[in-house]
Amino acid sequence: MELLAYALAAPVIGVMLYPVLHDNPRLTKIFDRCMYVMIPFLVLIQVLGHQIEHHGWAPAGIFILLGVMALGLLIPIGIEYLSHSIASKTEALSVIAGFLGLGLHVLLEGSSLNTDSSTIIIPLTVHRLAVGLMIWWILYPRYGLPIAIFGIAGLLSTTLTGFFLADILPHGFAGSDLFQAFVAGSLLHVIFHEHHHGNPHAHDH
Repeated sequence: MELLAYALAAPVIGVMLYPVLHDNPRLTKIFDRCMYVMIPFLVLIQVLGHQIEHHGWAPAGIFILLGVMALGLLIPIGIEYLSHSIASKTEALSVIAGFLGLGLHVLLEGSSLNTDSSTIIIPLTVHRLAVGLMIWWILYPRYGLPIAIFGIAGLLSTTLTGFFLADILPHGFAGSDLFQAFVAGSLLHVIFHEHHHGNPHAHDH
């Protein structure tokens, strides 16, 4: 239960760090640039972590996952290029897809908290803190407070679900790695699109 407590508290602390780091005009640009680096790093951990843990650094498996992730990144770009009329909707769809993959990752992570006694508290806390900060950074400026709160609540409830269903959940679902890789690419599309086409993290609110 101690690991679960840290896993639930860390994302909330990450949310509390957001105004401290982001709402200071002098820190905003630095903070956003750090997030542009941190989120792809978290995505790579999410996509490659299971592969490396269970199969090592096998090049074939890693290249397949990276290829599927590239598809998730490029397909929304292709849709935007081919049809400008639905370009405005692709970001929202990419966010939804990305968070579906994150939800699966969190579900399996919650399950591991009830079965894996080797999990180290400090790496777990840092990882979960960064995930909570990432969710708030993506959702709050785009969709407002209620959706951002819903995103964090979804993270916490999915963690609890995984934890209490650990005995009946498999450690991985068939094709789950490929699914997570594809939707992770969709989430990266949102980040790169924002970086090149405008930043919603303005202080007009």
